[in-house]
Parts: sequence; C-alpha cells; structure tokens
Amino acid sequence: MVQVLLKATKNNRQGQRNDLLSWAHYHDDESTARRAYDMFGISFDPSVFKANREKLISNEAKQILSLDQGDRTEEQLKTALLSLNQAVDAFGEFPIKMQRSLVRVARYERFEAKRVIIRQGHTADNFYFILSGTAVVTILETDKQTGDQIVRTVALLKKGNSFGELALMHGARRSATVTCKNDVELLAVGREDFIDIFMHVERDREPEHIMFLRSIDILHGWPIEKLPYDNPKICLFTYFRRGVLLCKDSNHAEWIYVIRSGACRVLKDLHATKPIASGVDGHLSPREAVTKFPPIHPSRSTSSDSSSPDSDSPKPFITNRNKAAIRSRRQLIPCKGLPPIRQNTEELLFSATEHKKILEEEFNKRHLEKLVLKKVTIREANDENQEHMNMPKKRRLDKVFVQIQKLGPKDTFGLEHAAFSVMGRTTGCSLVSDGAECVLINKTFFLQHLTDDVAKRIRRTIQPIPTEESLQQKLQDKTNWEAFKSKTVAQYFMYKRQLQDYDSLFY
Repeated sequence: MVQVLLKATKNNRQGQRNDLLSWAHYHDDESTARRAYDMFGISFDPSVFKANREKLISNEAKQILSLDQGDRTEEQLKTALLSLNQAVDAFGEFPIKMQRSLVRVARYERFEAKRVIIRQGHTADNFYFILSGTAVVTILETDKQTGDQIVRTVALLKKGNSFGELALMHGARRSATVTCKNDVELLAVGREDFIDIFMHVERDREPEHIMFLRSIDILHGWPIEKLPYDNPKICLFTYFRRGVLLCKDSNHAEWIYVIRSGACRVLKDLHATKPIASGVDGHLSPREAVTKFPPIHPSRSTSSDSSSPDSDSPKPFITNRNKAAIRSRRQLIPCKGLPPIRQNTEELLFSATEHKKILEEEFNKRHLEKLVLKKVTIREANDENQEHMNMPKKRRLDKVFVQIQKLGPKDTFGLEHAAFSVMGRTTGCSLVSDGAECVLINKTFFLQHLTDDVAKRIRRTIQPIPTEESLQQKLQDKTNWEAFKSKTVAQYFMYKRQLQDYDSLFY
C-alpha cells in the first residue's frame, strides 16, 4: 500500500518541487539525494539518520548572545566566550581583545536553508561570522556576448568563515549575494560596533597605527602627518583573519598595505608546468630506471673451464666490494663456468682498456641522443608555452598559485606599483592574509603627496618582483629539478638492487 501511494503521488510531488526550485536547490546535496531516493521508490533517506558530529555552541551561549548588549553580565560573557572557543576553532584566531569585544556586541542569528543573508548591490550593515552550516556565494554578471544576466557561484563558506567586512571597511555596497545552503548559525556585528572593534580610533590623540607608520624606514620623507585619523577611505587600520584575500591584483589595487603584526602571503598565478627534460617524467619503470650497457666479454685466456658449455654465458661482474667475501667463501662455493680470478698483467690491462672503450662509446652515443632529444623537447615545450600564453584567459584552466614572498611586520605591499608604474608595467600579484593587522593607505592619496626624491629613494630601496616570464621559467626549472631528483633516487635504488642480485650469485 505504501509503494502504491508513493507511485501515485510521485509525479504530483515532483511537479510541485519543480515549480519551487531555484539555483540554490541545485547546490543542496541533501535535497538532491532525497529526490534521487524518491525517484527509485525508496520511502526514506538514510542521510536523515546520520549522526551529526559537528561541534556546536551551547544553548546557554546562544541565549546569552541573543540578549541585548546592556543585559549581558561579565559571567555570561565569559561563558559565551568559552563556548565559542571550544566549538569554533577559527574564532580563537582573533586577538583576545577582539574576542572579548565581539562577545560583548555580537548577536546570535539563525537562517533556514535557501534564505538570502546579504544581496548584491545592497548597503552593507553587518559583519557575519559563521558558527555552523554552509552558505553559497554567487555573483550576478552580464554575459558580454549575449547580454543575458547569469549567476556564477564563486565560493562556499563554511563554519569559521566570515564575510561582509570589506564592504564595511571601504563604505561600499555588497559585491556578492550569500545564500544559505542549509541551516546556518551566525554571529552578526553591526556597522558601528565593527568600526569600533576593527578600526578603533581615539579622539584628540594620534592613533597607534599612525605612530607605527613613523617607524617604517621606507616611508621616511613621506608626509605621514597628512593622513586623516577618522576617514576610512584614506587610511584605516584593521585585522584580517587567515585566508582573507586582501588584494587580487596589485596593479589595480586601491590601497597600499603595511603589515603591523602577523603575516601575509604574496601569490602569483602561473600556468601549470610539466617536466620537459628527456626521460624525466617522475614515473620510471624498473626497466627504464637503470641504463644497461652491452655485456662485458670474458678474457682472452684459455683454460679448461673455458671449454665447458657454460663458458659462453654472461659472467657476473666482480666488484672490489665483494672480492673479500668471495675469497672467504671460495672453498665452499662451486665456481664452475666462471673465468679464472687470477690473470696475467697484460690480459688484465687489455680487458680493462677494452671495457673502458666500450663504456665511452656507449656513453657518447647515449649522451648525443639525449642532447638532440632535449633540444627538440625544449623547443616543443617553448612552442607549447607560447601557444598557452596566446590563449584567451577563459581557456587557461591549468592555473596554479605560487607563493613568491612572505611578508611580516613592517613589510609593505603595493609600493612597487606606486614607485615603478611611471617606468613601465609591474608584475601583478595577489595578497592573502595569514592572520595580520594591517594599515591601509589609499594609493591615490599616497601618490598625490609623493615627491620625486622620496620616489627615487623608494625605487633604490625596494626590489621589484620579477616578470611573469621569469617566474614561469623558474617554476619550469623547479619542476624539472623535482622530476630529476625523483629519477635519480629511482636509479640509485635500482642500482643497489642490481648489486644485491650480483651478490646473491655467490651464495
């Protein structure tokens, strides 16, 4: 009876769902799984009964964070702070002072699946920190070819991620839409509280970040006193959590970044490389791992053993390493078919000379082959790289991000473009926070007050980032070197195994 009812109502239920489906439904794995189970006639979804092992903040902490700011006691704030640190590891990345301030002013909010948290183009009012659940970040764009509006998914935000801070810092509108993929729990911080916590400035007193800028050697001579204290569009000081993208392209950045504490990474997008050296592919078979030479001819001396049937078979090569072991076991091991150990001096010299000649001929032959093949391979690789560089950006799907710098306290980012842009185009890079307090100076304001003498001193002090072609070549060299090391290690172990095989002939 249950199966009959399921089949009778399946078409009606699917029709209703199709009317309600939006783009967010297609990102919901749970809904997709349930529809699949319904299509195959199963009356339940096993994922519903799966245990939820995710750490959540306590109900007491939720109640505390739902209270008004003035109604929270110190004991309640300590309880909420402890629960947040135990349940969300990323919350502990904030400085202790910021953690206490966030617990004091943040409010607990919960959104059901498919609810829109912020919408692209709207005014920024809150900063959000995800306590549980997953949210989808989408951008509404216009297709340049057709002119149609398309929605592009750019990121998935999970527990410990935050969003909304950049629009609050720069006083801009929302640049993307964030929608709940499933039930999401959040900490929300209002605009005024966010500015007080992350961009705090005391009145009638020079801020600490302005005093810090005076200690930066590379900024000596630039009029720091002209920076306004209360204009976040000119200068601001804030903390960026780990993984936050501060700048996508330094050539088009609006800010100059000065690291006060913590660290940041400078990344450059390059296209992936493959080893182009001859015979270096990182995966060697045992047969390819060791170069094999022609068999060594036995000595020209004649003896009674040489007339045996086994005299024409290849003889094991005896090294200095196992001569002592051979002598100690000579009375116990039958050596039928082996060439005599002791030979005349002339015969030994002739055999060594002939063997050396064979090795040199084989080496020269293979060396020349490798040189020719390497030249051809490098030329083909260069042609392929040139074709790749001429591709449209949409077809470059094999991009990789390479870290080229690690910035620490008192380091700057963005000065290179400000100082060298008059001399030509600089290499554009991205800046990602590893948990850092940064002072941001508007680049336009900086250039307006930059004198020629200070610009010349900056150009003599800082070292520009290499060109993209140079970085691409270094990445190619590193790839070749890593593949060469892998091949060398494989050859070494195969050589050791061959030595063990030779030694086993005498046991």
